[in-house]
Amino acid sequence: MIVKRFIEGPVMTNMYVVSDDDREGFIVDCAYPSRAVEEYISKNNIKIKFILQTHTHFDHVLGLEHFKNLYKVKAYASEDSLNIANDKDYNLAYSYDLKVDIDEFLKDGDVFSEYNIVAIKTPGHTIDSMSFKIDDMIFSGDTLFKLSIGRTDFPGGSYPQIIDSIRNKLGGFDKDTIVYPGHGDETYIGYELSNNPFLA
Repeated sequence: MIVKRFIEGPVMTNMYVVSDDDREGFIVDCAYPSRAVEEYISKNNIKIKFILQTHTHFDHVLGLEHFKNLYKVKAYASEDSLNIANDKDYNLAYSYDLKVDIDEFLKDGDVFSEYNIVAIKTPGHTIDSMSFKIDDMIFSGDTLFKLSIGRTDFPGGSYPQIIDSIRNKLGGFDKDTIVYPGHGDETYIGYELSNNPFLA
């Protein structure tokens, strides 16, 4: 799989286009209605089949409606997004007129799509935080960053939960599993377990 990262939106959020050898794929976290993302998809003739949302904070969904309409695809997120995705106290979209339209709600451990993506509930940053594992990659959203973790001081956040999510959910995967986070550079599970100061 080819993973292309774009840094988009008001707080420099990672947005990923993931594609296979047949030039089909999906978007992870529609951070912004980005022209650069559209041009990359068009230039490489990628057929977008669906969208994954690691959580529904505003900075990860500002482009969701745009890309759903552009590619006529469904958006997947945690079942815990159902009642909070459009609640400004949870999505933090106080300055935006934002509609967060999720089509498919996933349970922990669900395996879906032709890519056999595994949905992993990783609460702590938000109630609805969900990581997605495909092959040797994990898209961790704002749960795990390189040498850091997501904030837990927002509504629904929990420091004990996020540490548990990292140690007992993500930390159980092979140490060479690549982590693509919601902000910052990619990293590896083994590197974080050994070096992340929050996991010491």
